[in-house]
Amino acid sequence: MYKFKNFEAGAAGSNADTKSSLRVAHQVPAELVIHNHRPRPIRLPNFRYLASSSKIKTAVSAPSLDTLKYLDGRAASMLALLKKQDVESLATSSAKRRFFRIELETSGIQPDHVNAMHVASARAAGCEALATWLDSLRKLAEYARSEARRKWNPKATAADLASQVPVASDWFLQSTYLPDWDELDFLSRCESIWADNGFTGEGMMFTRIFNYRVKVLTGYEDGLRLVMLLTEVGDYVPPLDLSAPAATPTNPMDLPMPADVKIEPIDLVRRMRAYDGREPDNWDAPVQVPMGKPTWAFSLAEVNRNPFENLKGLLGKEAFDLIMEKQGYVYPEGPFDTYIGESDLPLHYYTRDDEQADARKLIIVSMGEFQPGRIICHIEGFYRVWGVNF
Repeated sequence: MYKFKNFEAGAAGSNADTKSSLRVAHQVPAELVIHNHRPRPIRLPNFRYLASSSKIKTAVSAPSLDTLKYLDGRAASMLALLKKQDVESLATSSAKRRFFRIELETSGIQPDHVNAMHVASARAAGCEALATWLDSLRKLAEYARSEARRKWNPKATAADLASQVPVASDWFLQSTYLPDWDELDFLSRCESIWADNGFTGEGMMFTRIFNYRVKVLTGYEDGLRLVMLLTEVGDYVPPLDLSAPAATPTNPMDLPMPADVKIEPIDLVRRMRAYDGREPDNWDAPVQVPMGKPTWAFSLAEVNRNPFENLKGLLGKEAFDLIMEKQGYVYPEGPFDTYIGESDLPLHYYTRDDEQADARKLIIVSMGEFQPGRIICHIEGFYRVWGVNF
């Protein structure tokens, strides 16, 4: 940041209290120094600043046109890297972002406090790449303190800064989502799911939001801090066409779904790490569902008694296939393989009373020993089922 010299007294015979001025060490021209007695805006072709205070007035330096052009070139090189997602490009992008933030601060632009004026001024100076990047920082600052973020992230506050959010400004430049979705609400959901995963390094995560496949990419924001870089919304997973002719059964497990059995997905948002800890002494202890009702609580013993493959016999092939497709699961290849979900953990299920009296709520769970002595349990999805006696 800037280093300041001591106040310099005014000329002899002048009022020293009103003529004192604060000089910047790297030689800001005298016309850019704001004096105590007359706070006024500094007008340059590209920026406007107004510095005033009831006590001490400080000198505010606007980036020169040469500085803006330099920053524009840096921003352009980072935008080009966004088109690549290989390991080398991610590492290079991380380093560039770190030094770019320092360069912004040195030029007088605080990354946590970028506003629409900065964006408009950069664009007026013909620095489109810089304006694009500054706009992403502006959106991140807006998101950091938004009500939408607090909706799905209970620990967030209205006083949070952009640098405290585990999201890169890149997210606003390269993420995809449906046009009718609310951008900040969608990002808030993504951040909540991402944070629950507890990433410890770069990588990808696949989840479901609003019945759409979603890919989440994780990387480093400044070479040190892991953040969510982007989310890409994939295909919508439609329900199976139950009116299509059924294939001829080849074994009892391929029998069609009974006529009185109905099933529908009601919530496919993953709730990560409902349980993450040492193997419990009491497997019957209740475990609460994240962002769930108290009545949805379960025990590890209850889940362990209900392997996922049992659902095929209970629901029938069509309903079971619907769950497999909605969740994006893969059928086991060999006789000794099993159905797996998040974190490659074996799938299970349990049921609870539903809001509709004639239905049951089916809750899919992945649970297992993630590391020696460490049990992890994820909530994979919720379905409403009619006509099955669990």
